[in-house]
Amino acid sequence: MLGHDVPGLPDAARLRDALALDAPLSPETALALEAFLGDYAPGAGHDVLLDGEGRLRPHWRGLLEALAALGEAGLAERSDEVQRLLYENGVTFNVHDDARGRLRTWRVDPLPLAIDPATWRELEAGLTQRSRLLDALLADLYGPRRLIDEGVLPPELIFEHPGFLLACDRGGEPAGEAAATPSGLIFHGIDLVLDAEGRWRVIADRVQAPSGAGYALENRIILARAMPNLYREAPLRRLAGFLEAEHRTLASLSTRHRDQPHVVLLTPGPDSDSYFEHAYLANYMNLPLVESLDLVVRDERVWMRTLGGLKPVDVILRRLEDAWCDPLELRGDSLIGVPGLVQAARSGGIALSNPLGVSVLEHPGLAPYLPALCQRLLGEPLALATPESWWCGDPASLETVLAEFDALVIRGIEPGARLVEVSSLSRDQAQALRKAVIARPTRYVAQRPIMPATAPVYDDAEHRLHPAPFNLRAFVTREPGEHDGDWDYRAMPGGLAWVGSPGTPSLASEVVKDVWVLAEKPQPHVSLLRQAAGPIVVTRDGVDLPSRVADSLFWLGRYGERLDVRARLLREALLRLLEQDQQEYADISLADLFEALTLKWPAAAAAERRFGDLRATLLTLLEDDQPAGLPACFQPMLRNCRAVRDHLGDDAWRVLNHLRRHINALSPVPSASAGRRACEEVVTQLSAFFGLCNETMPHHFGWRFMDIGRVTIQVTLPDPGRPDA
Repeated sequence: MLGHDVPGLPDAARLRDALALDAPLSPETALALEAFLGDYAPGAGHDVLLDGEGRLRPHWRGLLEALAALGEAGLAERSDEVQRLLYENGVTFNVHDDARGRLRTWRVDPLPLAIDPATWRELEAGLTQRSRLLDALLADLYGPRRLIDEGVLPPELIFEHPGFLLACDRGGEPAGEAAATPSGLIFHGIDLVLDAEGRWRVIADRVQAPSGAGYALENRIILARAMPNLYREAPLRRLAGFLEAEHRTLASLSTRHRDQPHVVLLTPGPDSDSYFEHAYLANYMNLPLVESLDLVVRDERVWMRTLGGLKPVDVILRRLEDAWCDPLELRGDSLIGVPGLVQAARSGGIALSNPLGVSVLEHPGLAPYLPALCQRLLGEPLALATPESWWCGDPASLETVLAEFDALVIRGIEPGARLVEVSSLSRDQAQALRKAVIARPTRYVAQRPIMPATAPVYDDAEHRLHPAPFNLRAFVTREPGEHDGDWDYRAMPGGLAWVGSPGTPSLASEVVKDVWVLAEKPQPHVSLLRQAAGPIVVTRDGVDLPSRVADSLFWLGRYGERLDVRARLLREALLRLLEQDQQEYADISLADLFEALTLKWPAAAAAERRFGDLRATLLTLLEDDQPAGLPACFQPMLRNCRAVRDHLGDDAWRVLNHLRRHINALSPVPSASAGRRACEEVVTQLSAFFGLCNETMPHHFGWRFMDIGRVTIQVTLPDPGRPDA
């Protein structure tokens, strides 16, 4: 236990000595801290909370004292409040292998990951250097390719990687107006781990569609709302300045409308695992959220389809991976790309962040060559190392890999390939992997396993801290300098941290942490909400609304009305069923309700079974697998809501998430009375949702389309199975 190596001292003095505190501790504070830390024991490796002698690192003291002062009950209450806000705000992600298609969320640790100013300065320098290095490498690979000609990089390393796109090759210099626009790396996500010796190591670069910045911002906002006193007084650096710099960079990429550039955020759509973040960032940065169907290429320029006609697009912040962006020149089976986008970018008709073809920088086989590349391109040593690794396409490296095969981690070079620890495989599996590496060595990379450091994580059940390995995704953006043509890189003073072994995907973790980069003194609060760049143009007609959004709003209203009608009819049918033994006319009305609900009237049965048969038939409408049931009506409504996430207010989303939780918990319903109460809840929540939409949405064309969907008449044919048909 913390401080137990200092015997013979009173509790407060012993804890003060263990925490290396100068100021005296009151007995109450000492007890609170000791209870909060519990038997925290990180082991022999590096821990970000305690040093090698078991003493608290100085930059954690104020944070731990503030959290411990809340007490066990107070901190548990704050933790529950954080999770409630996450759920109500709809902070979710999709998991593609989830057969039920349910949206998932994670738990945000109320204890952030704190980074002291000195550590951050060193880390920030390494992050921005890595972005400069990859930017220079990108310019060479799609330009003169001197690094390959001079033998610094093997040609097989680059040309066999699926991320190298010949369609995006500039042949030395960009053409047309693209020459006046920076075409290199604009936004960069960097995955890091802290090893057992306390050194930061880069394990992956995210440059195609680097997700996580929006989640980091949402985590910060939610924790600030749950613990306002702590965040208001904390000396931590704010995130809004970074996003403001990114917005300035995007605006500066425009070559035509510099005063009021039209910048959009391109998303794969609601089925994307990070769609919430896309909608959140678009709303925060005041950018239209578009899908491929919203865009069209005409005369080598990109236009957005709106109700008022085609509107030119100057810059695309894309969250779509390279290969899927253009079915004409890249993957022909892509249904989420924009035909002609490559040619529009090639001719300078559109600026992209990041440029197409950037996915080659995610090649894991580049890691062994980066130290030499940094000296060659930047003239300086590489600041942030990677784990010791080998590209198997190099004969000498392959020999080393095969000699130490059982002790290494192997991964393919294909995008999304997972790390495979050979020691965790069976003998036959390891032999099969070894044969695959020997057969196609250029397709594999090996690395030595990393022993990770640990960070404190709050245990909701035990109300204690425990050490756990973690990953950190940091972000870097390019920003314009003081003079035209000057560019530099800037790191976000924070990021997204998640619990898991090195290389664990962020969406596979159940716990994420806010990242505090501490400052010397408290920083002023800054927000970009609805003040991103330039004057806000106020309109009352909504003619700039994308056509796809109008279509989704219509079907949102239509499916919502269908759900409301069916819930009301089912509620009434269950009520009539409960009254049928008391009122003679109940059976006639019940038959009409069965017809309205398109349910087949049960075959004639004995009187003692008739009630049970009718009840069972009605309650099937609350089951997940019933095509005409309430869950089946809700799913397309939810899908269309997510497609227009940035057009709905926060209050409406909170109600929608309450409704989603209620719908997911419907089946099984034990009785007719319980089913009637469930229907009443659906009706109430739907009324609240559409009422809030009516109050918070601008009453232009978008709201009108939703309203039209709600009043559209649905015709129901009579059921020949009803008793009086």
